[in-house]
Amino acid sequence: MAVKHGGEDAIILDPHGNRLALKVTKSGKTWVWRARVRGIPRVITLGRFPALGLADARIKACKIVADLNAGEDVYLTHGVGTSDISVSATAMTCEEAWDRYIGGLETGTNVHGKSGNKPSTISYKKGAWRRRFQSEIGSSLITDVTDDTLFDIIQSIRDDGDMAAANSAAAYLKAFFKWAKAERRTTGLRSNPAEDLSIGATRKRQRFLNAMEIRWLWMALDDQPLVWADAYRLGLLTGQRRTEIFGLTSFEINPAERHLELSGARMKNGNSHIVPVGDQAWAIIKRRLQQSTSPYLFPSHRTGEAPRHISGFSKSMERIREAVVKLAAPEGCAFPHWTFHDLRRTFSSHANGIRDPQGNRLIAKDHIERVMSHAIGGVEGIYDRNDYYAEKRRALQIWEKRLSEIVGRF
Repeated sequence: MAVKHGGEDAIILDPHGNRLALKVTKSGKTWVWRARVRGIPRVITLGRFPALGLADARIKACKIVADLNAGEDVYLTHGVGTSDISVSATAMTCEEAWDRYIGGLETGTNVHGKSGNKPSTISYKKGAWRRRFQSEIGSSLITDVTDDTLFDIIQSIRDDGDMAAANSAAAYLKAFFKWAKAERRTTGLRSNPAEDLSIGATRKRQRFLNAMEIRWLWMALDDQPLVWADAYRLGLLTGQRRTEIFGLTSFEINPAERHLELSGARMKNGNSHIVPVGDQAWAIIKRRLQQSTSPYLFPSHRTGEAPRHISGFSKSMERIREAVVKLAAPEGCAFPHWTFHDLRRTFSSHANGIRDPQGNRLIAKDHIERVMSHAIGGVEGIYDRNDYYAEKRRALQIWEKRLSEIVGRF
Protein backbone atom coordinates (compact mmCIF):
# COMPACT_ATOMS: atom_id res chain seq x y z
CA MET A 1 0.00 0.00 0.00
CA ALA A 2 1.11 3.57 -0.71
CA VAL A 3 1.48 5.83 2.33
CA LYS A 4 0.55 9.50 2.57
CA HIS A 5 1.61 11.38 5.71
CA GLY A 6 -0.33 14.23 7.22
CA GLY A 7 1.17 15.55 10.45
CA GLU A 8 1.35 12.67 12.93
CA ASP A 9 -1.33 10.72 11.07
CA ALA A 10 -0.76 8.49 8.08
CA ILE A 11 -3.10 7.52 5.25
CA ILE A 12 -2.35 4.14 3.64
CA LEU A 13 -3.96 3.84 0.20
CA ASP A 14 -5.25 0.45 -0.90
CA PRO A 15 -3.50 -0.46 -4.20
CA HIS A 16 -6.73 -2.19 -5.29
CA GLY A 17 -8.25 1.26 -5.64
CA ASN A 18 -11.95 2.05 -5.14
CA ARG A 19 -10.76 5.05 -3.00
CA LEU A 20 -10.21 2.85 0.05
CA ALA A 21 -7.58 3.85 2.62
CA LEU A 22 -6.48 2.98 6.15
CA LYS A 23 -6.15 6.01 8.43
CA VAL A 24 -3.53 5.44 11.12
CA THR A 25 -3.54 7.69 14.21
CA LYS A 26 -2.27 7.46 17.79
CA SER A 27 -5.67 6.13 18.85
CA GLY A 28 -5.82 3.30 16.30
CA LYS A 29 -6.54 2.39 12.67
CA THR A 30 -9.71 3.15 10.75
CA TRP A 31 -10.87 2.20 7.26
CA VAL A 32 -12.09 5.23 5.28
CA TRP A 33 -13.41 5.92 1.80
CA ARG A 34 -11.98 9.16 0.38
CA ALA A 35 -13.18 11.22 -2.57
CA ARG A 36 -13.66 14.78 -3.68
CA VAL A 37 -16.93 16.63 -4.14
CA ARG A 38 -16.38 19.59 -6.47
CA GLY A 39 -12.72 19.60 -5.52
CA ILE A 40 -13.29 19.38 -1.74
CA PRO A 41 -11.97 16.24 0.03
CA ARG A 42 -14.71 14.19 1.78
CA VAL A 43 -14.39 11.05 3.89
CA ILE A 44 -16.74 8.18 4.75
CA THR A 45 -15.71 6.11 7.78
CA LEU A 46 -16.17 2.38 7.16
CA GLY A 47 -15.03 0.85 10.46
CA ARG A 48 -12.15 0.18 12.80
CA PHE A 49 -9.31 -2.21 12.04
CA PRO A 50 -8.93 -5.12 12.87
CA ALA A 51 -12.63 -5.52 13.71
CA LEU A 52 -13.26 -4.75 10.03
CA GLY A 53 -10.80 -6.74 7.93
CA LEU A 54 -9.27 -5.81 4.57
CA ALA A 55 -11.56 -8.07 2.51
CA ASP A 56 -14.74 -6.65 4.10
CA ALA A 57 -13.44 -3.08 3.81
CA ARG A 58 -12.84 -3.62 0.09
CA ILE A 59 -16.38 -4.94 -0.36
CA LYS A 60 -17.78 -1.86 1.42
CA ALA A 61 -15.70 0.50 -0.72
CA CYS A 62 -16.76 -1.35 -3.87
CA LYS A 63 -20.42 -0.96 -2.86
CA ILE A 64 -20.00 2.79 -2.26
CA VAL A 65 -18.44 3.26 -5.70
CA ALA A 66 -21.27 1.25 -7.28
CA ASP A 67 -23.86 3.40 -5.48
CA LEU A 68 -22.05 6.56 -6.55
CA ASN A 69 -22.04 5.35 -10.15
CA ALA A 70 -25.79 4.70 -9.86
CA GLY A 71 -26.34 8.36 -8.98
CA GLU A 72 -26.88 8.03 -5.23
CA ASP A 73 -25.73 10.60 -2.69
CA VAL A 74 -23.35 8.18 -0.98
CA TYR A 75 -22.58 10.68 1.77
CA LEU A 76 -26.25 10.58 2.77
CA THR A 77 -27.02 6.88 2.20
CA HIS A 78 -23.90 5.76 4.03
CA GLY A 79 -24.67 7.85 7.07
CA VAL A 80 -22.49 10.96 7.04
CA GLY A 81 -24.81 13.67 5.75
CA THR A 82 -25.20 15.45 2.47
CA SER A 83 -22.62 15.96 -0.23
CA ASP A 84 -24.16 19.30 -1.24
CA ILE A 85 -21.11 21.56 -1.02
CA SER A 86 -20.97 24.90 -2.73
CA VAL A 87 -17.90 25.84 -4.74
CA SER A 88 -16.59 29.18 -5.88
CA ALA A 89 -18.17 30.32 -9.10
CA THR A 90 -14.70 31.39 -10.20
CA ALA A 91 -13.48 27.78 -10.67
CA MET A 92 -11.53 27.58 -13.93
CA THR A 93 -10.80 24.81 -16.34
CA CYS A 94 -7.25 23.52 -16.16
CA GLU A 95 -6.51 25.02 -19.57
CA GLU A 96 -7.67 28.48 -18.44
CA ALA A 97 -5.60 28.23 -15.27
CA TRP A 98 -2.55 26.91 -17.17
CA ASP A 99 -2.66 29.82 -19.63
CA ARG A 100 -2.76 32.26 -16.71
CA TYR A 101 0.08 30.41 -14.95
CA ILE A 102 2.35 30.37 -18.03
CA GLY A 103 1.51 33.98 -18.78
CA GLY A 104 2.65 34.95 -15.31
CA LEU A 105 5.90 33.02 -15.72
CA GLU A 106 6.57 34.74 -19.05
CA THR A 107 5.97 38.23 -17.68
CA GLY A 108 7.37 37.59 -14.21
CA THR A 109 4.12 38.68 -12.58
CA ASN A 110 3.18 35.50 -10.69
CA VAL A 111 2.69 36.61 -7.10
CA HIS A 112 3.11 33.20 -5.48
CA GLY A 113 6.01 30.81 -5.86
CA LYS A 114 8.80 31.33 -8.33
CA SER A 115 8.10 34.54 -10.23
CA GLY A 116 9.70 33.46 -13.49
CA ASN A 117 11.42 30.68 -15.42
CA LYS A 118 14.14 30.60 -18.01
CA PRO A 119 12.69 30.84 -21.54
CA SER A 120 13.88 27.27 -22.21
CA THR A 121 12.02 25.99 -19.12
CA ILE A 122 8.83 27.78 -20.14
CA SER A 123 9.18 26.25 -23.60
CA TYR A 124 9.54 22.78 -22.05
CA LYS A 125 6.46 23.36 -19.89
CA LYS A 126 4.42 24.46 -22.91
CA GLY A 127 5.51 21.35 -24.79
CA ALA A 128 4.62 19.11 -21.85
CA TRP A 129 1.17 20.71 -21.72
CA ARG A 130 0.52 20.06 -25.40
CA ARG A 131 1.88 16.49 -25.37
CA ARG A 132 1.00 15.23 -21.91
CA PHE A 133 -1.61 17.30 -20.11
CA GLN A 134 -3.96 19.13 -22.46
CA SER A 135 -5.88 16.10 -23.73
CA GLU A 136 -6.00 14.61 -20.23
CA ILE A 137 -7.17 17.48 -18.03
CA GLY A 138 -7.41 20.60 -20.21
CA SER A 139 -11.21 20.70 -20.36
CA SER A 140 -11.70 19.60 -16.72
CA LEU A 141 -12.52 22.06 -13.98
CA ILE A 142 -9.37 22.42 -11.91
CA THR A 143 -11.44 21.55 -8.82
CA ASP A 144 -12.39 18.19 -10.35
CA VAL A 145 -8.84 16.93 -10.90
CA THR A 146 -7.87 14.17 -8.45
CA ASP A 147 -4.55 12.81 -7.28
CA ASP A 148 -5.40 9.53 -9.04
CA THR A 149 -5.81 11.41 -12.33
CA LEU A 150 -2.38 13.01 -12.02
CA PHE A 151 -0.81 9.73 -10.93
CA ASP A 152 -2.16 8.03 -14.06
CA ILE A 153 -0.70 10.74 -16.30
CA ILE A 154 2.76 10.32 -14.80
CA GLN A 155 2.51 6.54 -14.57
CA SER A 156 1.69 6.26 -18.28
CA ILE A 157 4.97 8.05 -19.05
CA ARG A 158 6.87 5.81 -16.62
CA ASP A 159 5.25 2.73 -18.19
CA ASP A 160 6.81 3.75 -21.50
CA GLY A 161 10.21 3.74 -19.80
CA ASP A 162 10.91 7.47 -20.03
CA MET A 163 11.77 8.26 -16.41
CA ALA A 164 13.35 11.65 -17.18
CA ALA A 165 10.17 12.82 -18.95
CA ALA A 166 8.02 11.42 -16.13
CA ASN A 167 10.02 13.29 -13.49
CA SER A 168 9.87 16.54 -15.45
CA ALA A 169 6.12 16.17 -15.98
CA ALA A 170 5.58 15.49 -12.27
CA ALA A 171 7.64 18.55 -11.32
CA TYR A 172 5.68 20.75 -13.75
CA LEU A 173 2.33 19.54 -12.37
CA LYS A 174 3.43 20.05 -8.77
CA ALA A 175 4.51 23.63 -9.51
CA PHE A 176 1.32 24.40 -11.44
CA PHE A 177 -1.11 23.10 -8.82
CA LYS A 178 0.85 24.71 -5.99
CA TRP A 179 0.44 28.02 -7.81
CA ALA A 180 -3.26 27.31 -8.52
CA LYS A 181 -3.99 26.66 -4.85
CA ALA A 182 -2.16 29.82 -3.82
CA GLU A 183 -4.28 31.69 -6.40
CA ARG A 184 -7.48 30.01 -5.18
CA ARG A 185 -9.52 33.24 -5.26
CA THR A 186 -9.01 33.23 -9.02
CA THR A 187 -8.74 29.53 -9.86
CA GLY A 188 -11.21 28.18 -7.26
CA LEU A 189 -8.76 25.43 -6.17
CA ARG A 190 -8.79 24.81 -2.41
CA SER A 191 -6.89 21.52 -2.19
CA ASN A 192 -3.73 20.60 -4.11
CA PRO A 193 -4.13 17.18 -5.85
CA ALA A 194 -0.45 17.16 -6.90
CA GLU A 195 0.91 17.59 -3.39
CA ASP A 196 1.88 13.91 -2.99
CA LEU A 197 2.89 13.30 -6.60
CA SER A 198 6.23 11.48 -6.45
CA ILE A 199 9.36 12.34 -8.38
CA GLY A 200 12.03 9.69 -8.90
CA ALA A 201 12.19 5.95 -9.36
CA THR A 202 9.10 3.96 -8.41
CA ARG A 203 8.34 0.28 -8.44
CA LYS A 204 7.37 -0.97 -11.89
CA ARG A 205 3.72 -1.86 -12.29
CA GLN A 206 2.78 -5.50 -12.77
CA ARG A 207 -0.98 -5.08 -13.10
CA PHE A 208 -2.81 -6.94 -15.83
CA LEU A 209 -6.46 -7.91 -16.17
CA ASN A 210 -7.49 -11.50 -15.55
CA ALA A 211 -10.13 -13.20 -17.71
CA MET A 212 -13.07 -12.13 -15.54
CA GLU A 213 -11.83 -8.54 -15.43
CA ILE A 214 -11.46 -8.51 -19.22
CA ARG A 215 -15.04 -9.72 -19.52
CA TRP A 216 -16.33 -7.01 -17.18
CA LEU A 217 -14.39 -4.34 -19.05
CA TRP A 218 -15.72 -5.49 -22.43
CA MET A 219 -19.27 -5.43 -21.06
CA ALA A 220 -18.79 -1.99 -19.47
CA LEU A 221 -17.66 -0.57 -22.81
CA ASP A 222 -21.05 -1.46 -24.32
CA ASP A 223 -22.54 1.53 -22.47
CA GLN A 224 -19.77 4.02 -23.32
CA PRO A 225 -19.73 6.42 -26.29
CA LEU A 226 -18.72 4.34 -29.30
CA VAL A 227 -15.59 6.38 -30.07
CA TRP A 228 -14.19 5.60 -26.59
CA ALA A 229 -15.31 1.96 -26.61
CA ASP A 230 -13.65 1.42 -30.00
CA ALA A 231 -10.37 2.95 -28.82
CA TYR A 232 -10.17 0.83 -25.66
CA ARG A 233 -11.08 -2.34 -27.51
CA LEU A 234 -8.57 -1.67 -30.27
CA GLY A 235 -5.88 -1.21 -27.64
CA LEU A 236 -6.72 -4.56 -26.07
CA LEU A 237 -6.98 -6.31 -29.45
CA THR A 238 -3.60 -5.08 -30.72
CA GLY A 239 -1.45 -4.52 -27.62
CA GLN A 240 -0.36 -1.06 -28.77
CA ARG A 241 0.32 1.94 -26.53
CA ARG A 242 -2.35 4.50 -25.71
CA THR A 243 -0.66 7.30 -27.69
CA GLU A 244 -0.34 4.99 -30.68
CA ILE A 245 -4.06 4.13 -30.57
CA PHE A 246 -5.61 7.52 -29.80
CA GLY A 247 -3.33 9.35 -32.22
CA LEU A 248 -4.12 7.06 -35.18
CA THR A 249 -4.81 8.85 -38.45
CA SER A 250 -6.28 7.64 -41.72
CA PHE A 251 -2.81 8.12 -43.27
CA GLU A 252 -1.52 5.31 -41.07
CA ILE A 253 -4.11 2.82 -42.32
CA ASN A 254 -3.40 0.57 -45.29
CA PRO A 255 -6.83 -0.75 -46.43
CA ALA A 256 -5.38 -2.99 -49.15
CA GLU A 257 -3.17 -4.89 -46.68
CA ARG A 258 -5.40 -4.32 -43.63
CA HIS A 259 -2.63 -3.14 -41.37
CA LEU A 260 -1.41 -0.11 -39.43
CA GLU A 261 1.71 1.72 -40.58
CA LEU A 262 3.01 3.65 -37.56
CA SER A 263 5.84 6.06 -38.31
CA GLY A 264 9.00 6.11 -36.24
CA ALA A 265 8.13 9.62 -35.09
CA ARG A 266 5.17 8.18 -33.17
CA MET A 267 7.01 5.21 -31.69
CA LYS A 268 8.90 5.11 -28.41
CA ASN A 269 11.93 3.40 -29.99
CA GLY A 270 11.92 5.66 -33.05
CA ASN A 271 11.39 2.76 -35.45
CA SER A 272 8.47 2.49 -37.87
CA HIS A 273 6.07 -0.28 -36.95
CA ILE A 274 3.67 -2.39 -39.02
CA VAL A 275 0.70 -3.94 -37.19
CA PRO A 276 -1.17 -6.50 -39.35
CA VAL A 277 -4.40 -6.59 -37.35
CA GLY A 278 -6.98 -9.37 -37.00
CA ASP A 279 -10.55 -9.40 -38.27
CA GLN A 280 -12.19 -7.80 -35.20
CA ALA A 281 -9.61 -5.03 -34.97
CA TRP A 282 -10.03 -4.33 -38.67
CA ALA A 283 -13.83 -4.14 -38.24
CA ILE A 284 -13.30 -1.39 -35.64
CA ILE A 285 -10.84 0.48 -37.87
CA LYS A 286 -13.16 0.22 -40.87
CA ARG A 287 -16.08 1.55 -38.83
CA ARG A 288 -14.01 4.47 -37.58
CA LEU A 289 -12.94 5.37 -41.13
CA GLN A 290 -16.59 5.49 -42.13
CA GLN A 291 -17.68 7.53 -39.08
CA SER A 292 -15.90 10.80 -39.79
CA THR A 293 -14.06 12.87 -42.37
CA SER A 294 -11.47 13.87 -39.76
CA PRO A 295 -7.90 12.66 -40.41
CA TYR A 296 -8.01 11.13 -36.91
CA LEU A 297 -9.59 7.74 -36.32
CA PHE A 298 -10.79 8.90 -32.90
CA PRO A 299 -11.56 12.57 -33.55
CA SER A 300 -12.58 15.38 -31.27
CA HIS A 301 -15.72 17.17 -32.49
CA ARG A 302 -15.19 20.36 -30.52
CA THR A 303 -16.12 23.29 -32.71
CA GLY A 304 -13.78 26.07 -33.69
CA GLU A 305 -10.53 24.14 -33.47
CA ALA A 306 -8.13 22.39 -35.84
CA PRO A 307 -8.59 18.62 -36.25
CA ARG A 308 -7.32 16.66 -33.25
CA HIS A 309 -8.00 13.38 -31.56
CA ILE A 310 -10.43 13.02 -28.66
CA SER A 311 -9.42 14.53 -25.32
CA GLY A 312 -10.76 14.25 -21.80
CA PHE A 313 -9.07 10.88 -21.39
CA SER A 314 -8.98 11.07 -17.59
CA LYS A 315 -12.74 11.70 -17.40
CA SER A 316 -13.45 8.78 -19.69
CA MET A 317 -11.12 6.51 -17.72
CA GLU A 318 -12.84 7.39 -14.45
CA ARG A 319 -16.24 6.77 -16.03
CA ILE A 320 -15.16 3.38 -17.40
CA ARG A 321 -13.49 2.35 -14.13
CA GLU A 322 -16.69 3.08 -12.22
CA ALA A 323 -18.78 1.15 -14.76
CA VAL A 324 -16.52 -1.88 -14.37
CA VAL A 325 -16.67 -1.64 -10.57
CA LYS A 326 -20.47 -1.61 -10.80
CA LEU A 327 -20.37 -4.90 -12.74
CA ALA A 328 -17.91 -6.47 -10.29
CA ALA A 329 -19.75 -5.40 -7.12
CA PRO A 330 -22.62 -7.96 -7.25
CA GLU A 331 -19.97 -10.70 -7.33
CA GLY A 332 -18.41 -9.30 -4.15
CA CYS A 333 -15.21 -8.61 -6.08
CA ALA A 334 -12.91 -5.63 -5.95
CA PHE A 335 -11.51 -4.36 -9.23
CA PRO A 336 -7.95 -3.08 -8.51
CA HIS A 337 -6.84 0.22 -10.02
CA TRP A 338 -5.83 -0.13 -13.66
CA THR A 339 -4.57 2.06 -16.47
CA PHE A 340 -4.72 1.90 -20.25
CA HIS A 341 -1.12 0.71 -20.32
CA ASP A 342 -2.21 -2.30 -18.26
CA LEU A 343 -4.21 -3.43 -21.31
CA ARG A 344 -0.90 -3.76 -23.15
CA ARG A 345 0.45 -5.91 -20.31
CA THR A 346 -2.83 -7.87 -20.39
CA PHE A 347 -2.36 -8.64 -24.09
CA SER A 348 1.21 -9.85 -23.53
CA SER A 349 0.38 -11.95 -20.45
CA HIS A 350 -2.60 -13.73 -21.99
CA ALA A 351 -1.09 -14.17 -25.46
CA ASN A 352 1.99 -15.78 -23.91
CA GLY A 353 -0.27 -18.19 -22.04
CA ILE A 354 -2.24 -19.56 -25.00
CA ARG A 355 -1.63 -23.31 -25.32
CA ASP A 356 -2.86 -26.19 -27.46
CA PRO A 357 -4.48 -29.29 -25.84
CA GLN A 358 -1.00 -30.82 -25.41
CA GLY A 359 0.26 -27.78 -23.52
CA ASN A 360 2.43 -26.37 -26.30
CA ARG A 361 2.44 -22.59 -26.70
CA LEU A 362 0.71 -21.38 -29.85
CA ILE A 363 2.53 -18.05 -30.22
CA ALA A 364 6.29 -17.70 -30.02
CA LYS A 365 7.36 -15.21 -27.36
CA ASP A 366 9.46 -13.13 -29.75
CA HIS A 367 6.48 -12.83 -32.13
CA ILE A 368 4.47 -11.24 -29.30
CA GLU A 369 7.39 -8.91 -28.57
CA ARG A 370 7.50 -7.88 -32.23
CA VAL A 371 3.74 -7.15 -32.25
CA MET A 372 4.41 -4.78 -29.34
CA SER A 373 7.43 -3.21 -31.11
CA HIS A 374 9.77 -4.24 -28.32
CA ALA A 375 13.45 -4.22 -29.16
CA ILE A 376 14.96 -7.69 -29.64
CA GLY A 377 18.33 -7.78 -27.94
CA GLY A 378 21.54 -9.69 -28.49
CA VAL A 379 22.88 -11.12 -31.72
CA GLU A 380 19.35 -11.87 -32.96
CA GLY A 381 18.38 -8.22 -32.71
CA ILE A 382 21.48 -7.18 -34.68
CA TYR A 383 21.44 -9.71 -37.52
CA ASP A 384 17.79 -10.73 -37.95
CA ARG A 385 16.24 -8.09 -40.23
CA ASN A 386 13.10 -10.10 -41.11
CA ASP A 387 9.90 -8.04 -40.68
CA TYR A 388 7.94 -11.05 -39.29
CA TYR A 389 4.81 -9.74 -40.96
CA ALA A 390 3.05 -13.11 -41.32
CA GLU A 391 4.02 -14.14 -37.80
CA LYS A 392 2.62 -10.94 -36.32
CA ARG A 393 -0.64 -11.40 -38.25
CA ARG A 394 -0.94 -14.97 -36.98
CA ALA A 395 -0.20 -13.90 -33.40
CA LEU A 396 -2.95 -11.29 -33.43
CA GLN A 397 -5.44 -13.65 -35.05
CA ILE A 398 -4.81 -16.28 -32.36
CA TRP A 399 -5.13 -13.62 -29.65
CA GLU A 400 -8.45 -12.43 -31.11
CA LYS A 401 -9.78 -15.98 -30.98
CA ARG A 402 -8.75 -16.31 -27.35
CA LEU A 403 -10.22 -12.90 -26.51
CA SER A 404 -13.54 -13.87 -28.11
CA GLU A 405 -13.61 -16.94 -25.84
CA ILE A 406 -12.99 -14.74 -22.79
CA VAL A 407 -15.66 -12.12 -23.53
CA GLY A 408 -18.13 -14.61 -25.00
CA ARG A 409 -18.75 -12.65 -28.19
CA PHE A 410 -17.53 -9.83 -30.40
